[in-house]
Amino acid sequence: MPSLLKHQGAVLGVCLLFVVHCAGCKQSGKNDLRPSPAPSGTEIVIAAVGDIMMPASIQEAAALNDYNYDFLFDGIAGDLSSDIVFANLETPVDQKSSPAGYPRFNARPGLLSALKKAGVGVVSVANNHALDAGPRGLRRTLDNIEAAGLRFTGAGRTRAEAERPAFLSANEVTVAFLAYTYSTNVGLPKKKKGMPAVNILRRDSNEELMRAADHVRKARHSADLVVVSLHWSDEYRVNVTPWQRRAAAELMEAGADVILGHHPHVLQPVEPYTARDGRKCVIAFSLGNFLSSQNYGISDRNRSHARARRGDGIILTIHARREKGKTSIIGVEFLPIWALREKYRKTSFYHPVSIAREMGRLASKEKRTNEEDRLLALLGYRQKVIRDQLTMKPGILPR
Repeated sequence: MPSLLKHQGAVLGVCLLFVVHCAGCKQSGKNDLRPSPAPSGTEIVIAAVGDIMMPASIQEAAALNDYNYDFLFDGIAGDLSSDIVFANLETPVDQKSSPAGYPRFNARPGLLSALKKAGVGVVSVANNHALDAGPRGLRRTLDNIEAAGLRFTGAGRTRAEAERPAFLSANEVTVAFLAYTYSTNVGLPKKKKGMPAVNILRRDSNEELMRAADHVRKARHSADLVVVSLHWSDEYRVNVTPWQRRAAAELMEAGADVILGHHPHVLQPVEPYTARDGRKCVIAFSLGNFLSSQNYGISDRNRSHARARRGDGIILTIHARREKGKTSIIGVEFLPIWALREKYRKTSFYHPVSIAREMGRLASKEKRTNEEDRLLALLGYRQKVIRDQLTMKPGILPR
């Protein structure tokens, strides 16, 4: 049985104590909590990452590599090896439109194959950039996602397809994925048949929240676990809003087990939630960025600047066990990542790296340059920021 906490290098893990207690765990060493061996049952591991964006700097580097995006994920190689991996795809992938950065993103299909190779299996397209390439671009994006062997949720070529969950199974456990966004930057043509659709859940909309809750209840009938992605809140906001708490609570009471938040582009808390029916749930209010350049200009000299939070991210990993016909969450951990700037030929780009692995690589060098020393200091500082932010909630145990 896999350990509840990762044990490689300086990987940071967290364990939800309410889950650990109900699973009957034992402590085998300092800060080393492991689930007690179960007499029967199967386990599934679900990982999730934050926003995948395509700024101009990344597009330029990809163009120099014939739009092979594989190199962007070298820094997290092996870290997305869970049974199911989810990501928020915040860019169209339309081969008939030119590659573009902010404010209207568009990538080449090679991005999707790179995500597949990195371990991603399902993506949300319910975000404000879903229609950056227009309705036809969204339809081609969905086609390209499927052609790459990925699944999508949150949008569809029809309204019915958009509202249909993506069902993925592993180890005899079926997981339903649903996704919603507060809005899109480019709207769909109104009252025009045959247009694709994006699932909308606007702030303070009781009607849309009730509809989303109904989708969750229906998905619950066909799944062991339900995961809901919500593109919500305000950009760069660290604190959780009352609407986020209300929406998350109502969706979990409707049957969701995991809430994955996106759009703030900074980390927000990860918290436990116990539903009235006794289910142990998890809310990640914002997973931060996964692929972006929004922490541009940050170095060890200005490492506490507010913009540095846009480079912080995590790979959230959720462990669940199916036993006697019931599937329950038994543990949660996170791996801190950072958007690292690297030089590539005549340009530079940002890509996600495991902070622990990159620090280990730098620390193992017999001789380091001044630049490497500054990077090591920066990474150590950002790792502490992430640890402090995500372990403030009572019931979260850092390793």
